[in-house]
Amino acid sequence: MTPPLGRRAYLAALLASTTAGCSLWGGEAVPTETQATPSAVDSLVTGRVVAVGPNFERTTVATDGTETPVQDALDAIADSGGRVYLPPGRTRERGPVRPHANTGIYGFGMNVSVLEIARSGTDGIRFDRVQRANRVQLDGFELRGPGPDTESGVAIRFRDNGADPVTDPADFYVGRLYCWGWTNSVYRVEEGVGPFQGRHDFLRMDDCDAGDEDALLEWRAAYGPANWFGTVVAYPSASWSGADSGLLYQRGGGLSVGDITTGATTGRLVDIREGRLHVGRLHYEPVDQRSVPESLVRIGGDGATRVTDVLVDSGSVRYVYELADGTGNAVLFGPREGRGTIRENIVAVTGQLDRTRRSWYFGRSGDVDVNGSRGTGSLRVLGAAGTGLG
Repeated sequence: MTPPLGRRAYLAALLASTTAGCSLWGGEAVPTETQATPSAVDSLVTGRVVAVGPNFERTTVATDGTETPVQDALDAIADSGGRVYLPPGRTRERGPVRPHANTGIYGFGMNVSVLEIARSGTDGIRFDRVQRANRVQLDGFELRGPGPDTESGVAIRFRDNGADPVTDPADFYVGRLYCWGWTNSVYRVEEGVGPFQGRHDFLRMDDCDAGDEDALLEWRAAYGPANWFGTVVAYPSASWSGADSGLLYQRGGGLSVGDITTGATTGRLVDIREGRLHVGRLHYEPVDQRSVPESLVRIGGDGATRVTDVLVDSGSVRYVYELADGTGNAVLFGPREGRGTIRENIVAVTGQLDRTRRSWYFGRSGDVDVNGSRGTGSLRVLGAAGTGLG
């Protein structure tokens, strides 16, 4: 029987597939004259952060010699670009980490490599450089805040840098990222900056508390097209604010989301006013609700929204959808039957809808309560052969 891999062999095996044929990681491929040179794997085994440039040059940073090991590693490849590798275990950073263009931060797994922001009230990863930070990548690690009972900054924050012209980051990529212990928004795009063409494969948020903020994911900017989220998972805590956390707050940009699944103390899932949003599936399964949301999805303003599937699988909501003042170009599908409770009805029309941009609900006219509208007929209910309501 083959004995288990040692720590060094394990790390080398994980990395070998992307570096075959070069001497970066050490081992038998290293020429005789460089055998004594410590390899990147040796540095990772001892808990160091490793930066790798485009010509496989490397810089190692000892975490006990600096309060900013990840930023030091990023700065070492600022001019050329490259990758920063986190070792297994915990890497403490005073923060915030500010990536440069064409750089990435990589770990060995979401529960294996941990980047911990050790100072309270501090952002985790912040985009605010005057030089455009394009093509930044984050993958395979936990981004840890100070904990569910301590004030934090934002885990990932895009902030206006005041540059003229505006230098919006482009082509941002998240592979698999786990965020834990933040008492603020986890992902925020501020007004005045609009990342575009971002791709986020898997984003999980546990024991985070955005109850005092608008939501765990906030898109406050008017700009930012072609941003995609694959799977978003949230199990927030209410220990900091005492309130449920909203999931997505959008005031512009163009977002597409495949699946959102939530539990714990989650409140409203979507609050959109302006911007374009397409959601494939919303799975709502809260535990220990602090209050009952007026609606699970609130839509208003000059935007376009499409929600394909909703499942209320625990807890209670008054309405699934709410159409507020100015709503137009909304395409909504009836929810699947779940174990949760919808107290009033499926759709509430609570404001004056946009007469020039019709919205569509694929359900029965009896699913709709018109509570605050003059009856323009802007909402078309397909289950009743297109009868106009709202």
